[in-house]
Amino acid sequence: MKNPPPDLAIADSEIEFDPNNPQPIEQPDPLTLVTDKVNLWATYVGGLMAVLAFFVIGVLLVIAVILRFGFNASLDYATEIPTFAFPWLIAGGVVAAMGRNGHLAVDYFVNKGSASLQRYLDVFVWVLCTLALAFLVYVSTLLIRPYTFQKSPILGLPMLLSYAAYIYMAVSLTVQSAARAWTAFRGKNVHSKEVLGV
Repeated sequence: MKNPPPDLAIADSEIEFDPNNPQPIEQPDPLTLVTDKVNLWATYVGGLMAVLAFFVIGVLLVIAVILRFGFNASLDYATEIPTFAFPWLIAGGVVAAMGRNGHLAVDYFVNKGSASLQRYLDVFVWVLCTLALAFLVYVSTLLIRPYTFQKSPILGLPMLLSYAAYIYMAVSLTVQSAARAWTAFRGKNVHSKEVLGV
């Protein structure tokens, strides 16, 4: 008997799905979506800040609950410091999500275009985002002076420590968008299968 044609041989050798032995779907490393070193480092820094803020908030709130219900006492900074840490939790999470392409996007029509069209659209959108975020940084600096005069009611800390999280987020997102625009300009397509790891 002659060997079957190559296409039939391949079809016969396909592995069928076994419902009794499901295999996990291999997911790409989350950082494979990062196309440049700027966003990579922003992801690390933002993620670290979010984790530290989450840890501080959790520990202090647990201490406050134990003191309140276990010893009928209170710890002043255990109730106020979490209000300062929470904006840093949000800011760090947003920056890390931006670094990983974790934003919500509908790119169906973009993926239907040619590689050159995708590149031009990426450059245009990221430059537009960079300009919008740079304006946001400028606006956020206008409120620095009023926040320097506001103090927290318990510890007397300047409220600028909390507002600084917003400034950090705006500045970081501006730099990250500029890095994405430069990456797209250099020809690295964030929609490509090579970048997405599929």
